[in-house]
Amino acid sequence: MSKSGMGELVSEVAHLNDQLDTTSYYAILDIDQGCDYIGVRDAFYARAQRFHPDRFVILENEPVKKAVYSVYKRMTEAYQVLTDPQLRAAYDAGLAEGQFRLSSEQRSRRLDADERQVSNPFARIYLRSGRQKFERGDLNGAWIDCELGLSVEETPPLRNLHVAVVRALAGR
Repeated sequence: MSKSGMGELVSEVAHLNDQLDTTSYYAILDIDQGCDYIGVRDAFYARAQRFHPDRFVILENEPVKKAVYSVYKRMTEAYQVLTDPQLRAAYDAGLAEGQFRLSSEQRSRRLDADERQVSNPFARIYLRSGRQKFERGDLNGAWIDCELGLSVEETPPLRNLHVAVVRALAGR
């Protein structure tokens, strides 16, 4: 990269870093709020290539390196929140009230052992929802959630829940 190109990139990083407290996750990834999962993913990867801290290792300016790290960390946070349907819904609700970030408590929602076996965030949502419906006795709703989850990702926790729901439906 030329010196002028690196200078422009450093200026862009400085601007983003200065605005982190008042920039939405959508703005940091340079996407519209209605952007779907694929759009969020593609935007993150494009921005990650542009602002990855490894691109700045040659710089001797420590404040710039810290700014790059802060921007990259916030972009990663934005990606993690916006690709998880539950976190995104919580974020959008907070954003409507002027909150530009989810709290660390909301972001660090812990996964149970079954949820850790499900890599796709949508399949994980269907698993959670299906379990809740099953526990409430909404067997039809639980069956639908299992079917949807299994259509996204075939995993033992979803399969086991599906078997339990089908048995309960058969035993009615």
